[in-house]
Amino acid sequence: MLGAHQETPPPPSSPIPRKEHLLSTAMKRTSEWIYSQEVPSDIDVKVGGSSFPLHKYPLVSKCGYIRKMVSEVNHPNTSAIEIPDVPGGAEAFELVMKYCYGINFEITAENIAMLRCVAEYLEMTEDYTVGNLVSRAEAYLEEVALQSLSAAVTVLHKSEELLPVSEKVKLVSRCIDAVAYMACNDSQLRSSSRTDNYQEGFSSSSQPNAIVDWWAEELTVLRIDTFQRVLMAMKARGFKQYDLGPVIMLYAQKSLRGLDIFGRGRKNMEPKDEHEKRIILETVVSLLPRKGTRCR
Repeated sequence: MLGAHQETPPPPSSPIPRKEHLLSTAMKRTSEWIYSQEVPSDIDVKVGGSSFPLHKYPLVSKCGYIRKMVSEVNHPNTSAIEIPDVPGGAEAFELVMKYCYGINFEITAENIAMLRCVAEYLEMTEDYTVGNLVSRAEAYLEEVALQSLSAAVTVLHKSEELLPVSEKVKLVSRCIDAVAYMACNDSQLRSSSRTDNYQEGFSSSSQPNAIVDWWAEELTVLRIDTFQRVLMAMKARGFKQYDLGPVIMLYAQKSLRGLDIFGRGRKNMEPKDEHEKRIILETVVSLLPRKGTRCR
């Protein structure tokens, strides 16, 4: 028994749950909800190594892909189907499952790319139900996500993991256009002193962060090929190549951080990582403004 002046020791800190654990817990809660329904599940859908015991009707009423799979099965009583290469994997399919069952969940800039791509893959169009997931995802994109530069960059970044479907639905190109448009508009309001201060900022490693616009930091999460496409779109909208110098240098500082060309870091680097860093470095050099490009 603890004495009067003794304190109960604090419980040990819990480890941060891994994404896989959080996903399995979420799927378990959803499955428990489904099992609580009076009608027993009659189909088992396998996606990305996960199994979902479900009911055919909510799925086939909204998912053209699953309707076709069920109707084309040689044995009508077959209770299991496997869906390969689902964009976003089991995490995305769980959101689709919730949508089909009418379980509320929040659409955000973090999951909208996944929702749009999986909805396209599963053919969740107006051909099967009014206000289906494709149209709802499109409404969120147009009315919310693509109206904010930060949100558009987030969607673009998430789209990089969902190729080629994200390209098929023009999610990548629309995000790039939105980012370029908003970045150019923002910069036009602040560009009065940028050209005069560029040479001084470009020559000092401590200056680029002070003279680039806030959105430049947002772009550093993008892959180098996507980043390059954003810059090309900005130039097409009139952004001067000379003014892109600080933006490019900031991207290089972030993406090449920890790279030691002459030291031990280079020797210990994995071949895949070394190749990726080389591509970034070569692309950054090719993007830097050349002498005499101050004016378009």
